[in-house]
Amino acid sequence: MFQIEADVSIPKGTRPGRRGTTFPFADMGVGHSFLIPFDTSGDEGKKLVDSWRRKVLNARKKFEGTEGYQDFETRTAVLEGGLRVWRTA
Repeated sequence: MFQIEADVSIPKGTRPGRRGTTFPFADMGVGHSFLIPFDTSGDEGKKLVDSWRRKVLNARKKFEGTEGYQDFETRTAVLEGGLRVWRTA
């Protein structure tokens, strides 16, 4: 049998099968940035750029729901040596 309990808080940011973001969004101020380093040349580089941009976008969307970060925005740019991500709001 299962015991039913009341007033047990649900931990924030925990859903089965989901991990928190590995990006340092919580530590970033407006204008801060970080680099995701990889070789951006050739077809493989283009695939990696697309893949990392999707990862950043999905993580940002998830992070926007965090208390105090509803207006959190980012911008990305491909630079020599990788993909740079800036916090813009």
